[in-house]
Amino acid sequence: AAGGARLRNPNLNAAKRTTALAAPADYFEATFTAQANVPYHLWVRSRADGDNYANDSVFIQFSSVAGALIGTTGAAEMNLEDCSGCRVAGWGWQDNGYNAVGADIVFTQAGTQTIRVQTREDGLSIDQIVLSPLASRATSPGALRNDTTIVPK
Repeated sequence: AAGGARLRNPNLNAAKRTTALAAPADYFEATFTAQANVPYHLWVRSRADGDNYANDSVFIQFSSVAGALIGTTGAAEMNLEDCSGCRVAGWGWQDNGYNAVGADIVFTQAGTQTIRVQTREDGLSIDQIVLSPLASRATSPGALRNDTTIVPK
């Protein structure tokens, strides 16, 4: 990716979680700056181990997004497979919608924000996350399957 790294949670055939955890053991966090009350769109570039739909999803939480707050069981979900039976292949960009465009992310407070990505299914790699208020609100930064697009820093 733009930073030359990825995070991978190897497939160990763990059971799929149906609800985000308020205090998960398996997650990563990053900080960034955002404006309050501005609609952002979330895009994640990921890859499922073995191109398997059972390795293709995560929960995503934020420090100030209603319904997806860190420390609660509320979360946005990212499923790389766009619909049941659509298949996954290689790297792909997906938002927080399933078989539809995902809902915008709106921060209730301005300034430094935290994003937490926690395991839903194991076997997923992530190398880029884009939160865009303009350029990519309606259009993915890259392809859903076999993507080679790297968004510059």
